[in-house]
Amino acid sequence: MRTFMLCIAVATVLAGCTSAVHMRNAATGATATCGPYADTINAPAYEHQCISDYQRQGFERVSD
Repeated sequence: MRTFMLCIAVATVLAGCTSAVHMRNAATGATATCGPYADTINAPAYEHQCISDYQRQGFERVSD
């Protein structure tokens, strides 16, 4: 029972994780990474804010 509860807890935490988003500024060649974020409630908001901030600076998402 204890192992089962631990598995459920780990699965719940991982469900809120985001993957890393890679960004590149075409003008300067600079790169940046947003995430990964593990906060189960705010992860999508953190990721969106990070991407938006970099896009305002001229960065674009690049495929992995």
